[in-house]
Amino acid sequence: MKKVGMNMERVKHQNRALIMNCISDSGPISRTDIAKKTGFTAASVTQITNLLIEEGLLVETGSVPSDSGTAGRRKILLDINRDAAYIYCINIEPEETTLAVCDLKGDVLKDESENKLIVTVPTDKSIAPEAFLKKCAELSLHMAERKGKRHQGHMKCVSVCVTGVVDGETAVSKKAYGIWDEEVNLGEPLKKVLNVPVVAENNVDAFAEAEILFGVGREKDNLLIIKWGPGVGSTIITDGKIYKGRHGRAAELGHYIIDKEGKQCSCGRRGCLETFVSYSAIREILPIFDSDKIENIRDFLSEKAAEKFKEIIDTFAICITNTATILAPNRIVLCGPLFRNKKIRDRLIEACSSLSLYLGEKRIIYTELSEKENYIGPVAVFFQRALLGESSNLL
Repeated sequence: MKKVGMNMERVKHQNRALIMNCISDSGPISRTDIAKKTGFTAASVTQITNLLIEEGLLVETGSVPSDSGTAGRRKILLDINRDAAYIYCINIEPEETTLAVCDLKGDVLKDESENKLIVTVPTDKSIAPEAFLKKCAELSLHMAERKGKRHQGHMKCVSVCVTGVVDGETAVSKKAYGIWDEEVNLGEPLKKVLNVPVVAENNVDAFAEAEILFGVGREKDNLLIIKWGPGVGSTIITDGKIYKGRHGRAAELGHYIIDKEGKQCSCGRRGCLETFVSYSAIREILPIFDSDKIENIRDFLSEKAAEKFKEIIDTFAICITNTATILAPNRIVLCGPLFRNKKIRDRLIEACSSLSLYLGEKRIIYTELSEKENYIGPVAVFFQRALLGESSNLL
């Protein structure tokens, strides 16, 4: 009997998650349309959504005319309550770290003076990881306090993302390529200062979750996400879910070996793609390279440097084409600082399409989430685990 009860609880949670996912994809949306999309009965949808409203997770946002043909009949629209939870978002990259306080729909909050609660700081690798995490937590707390005391109860979680291998269950960074060599417990120093639960994820996987929840993943089931800058990261989305291999990571495009006698990579192997196309590789041909001025990179290229940069693009295109040949994704989604430059994106797409007619501008696209790229991943990780997974304790 206990086992049956446990199974029933899981089914109830799954049904709630399916409805929340439907509203996240299509909201604002009526109960009638939720029933059509999910296959649930109207009565079940009403029961579940009413409970979610009572819990503060959903809100009624207005009404539209009913399509039933009944005069005067209107459909009440439901949407995610963005103020149901606020999240401390920490996104740690090799060169800089973004800290933001966001709502449940992935927007940065503002303080009482209408200033956005977001800041970017250098990733300080000269101090112990725990000291850097404590610094991030203190800055995050200061930002949240600017929102006002009456909002402090809305702070539900710290969501931290970092490069490399991350154990999401224990919030431990196993290997943060280009940042820390040792294992780092991400949760303890953050929770000690901020006093809320901590969730953690690899930064590219987190951004992939954001694409599933808020981006092109709402329409396409199979994607290859590629991030460029400072290194190269990638993730596979299959059937609307992130694919993780035996050791927790898959589609490590940046560690595709292209020259077994090449430079040593941060992963420990030699000749990885990342050693050819990372920031440090670009700085060898362009010493004045600055990722903050990436839009103007072409203006700085001499003839010799331009030829070398073309070689970088062509090498990257070969790796992408080979990967796409095996995976056959619906779309390849580009993100990351170097892809902010449209000329670079266009040149890469051109190089890929010259190798495969399948890979043109309709298959390789730039993320719709570029303006939120530095913080939307942590929001998506919290949303997935708290509302669509089984971590209800986060709320």
